[in-house]
Amino acid sequence: MPRTKKKEPEKPPSKKSSSASTPAKTRSRRTNPNKYTKKFLNQMTVMLKEMRKELLEDVTRSMKEESDHLRFNVGDFYDHASEDRQRELALTLSNRERNKLYQIDDALKRIESGEYGFCEVTGEKIGEERLKALPFTKLSIEAQEEIERGDY
Repeated sequence: MPRTKKKEPEKPPSKKSSSASTPAKTRSRRTNPNKYTKKFLNQMTVMLKEMRKELLEDVTRSMKEESDHLRFNVGDFYDHASEDRQRELALTLSNRERNKLYQIDDALKRIESGEYGFCEVTGEKIGEERLKALPFTKLSIEAQEEIERGDY
């Protein structure tokens, strides 16, 4: 009687790599040739943290000057009106400063998550020169121009 070869049970398919189970969106971001270098992202992190530090120092200095001003303020009615206007402008500035602080913190979070430097309108990579000039931007120059023209 001829001997037949015993058939081995089928094995389940092996996992090819850890990226096989990674969602496509995450996988493509990791292998994206347009991804920024670690060195560039570190430079941007340092720049953003320095901007944040300077902004907080300016706000602290302004608050101290305002409290000193109120403590020693004596003058006539016109002086008070002028000073009230200056305080109003300072409050507007503090709104701008708060917004800028939010944008800086948001940019730092985007660096950590790997989403930094990609235009939120087009999804394309924002140029490094633009990011160096405005490190917390979320828009490419082209998208910013379209928005300003009202095309978007």
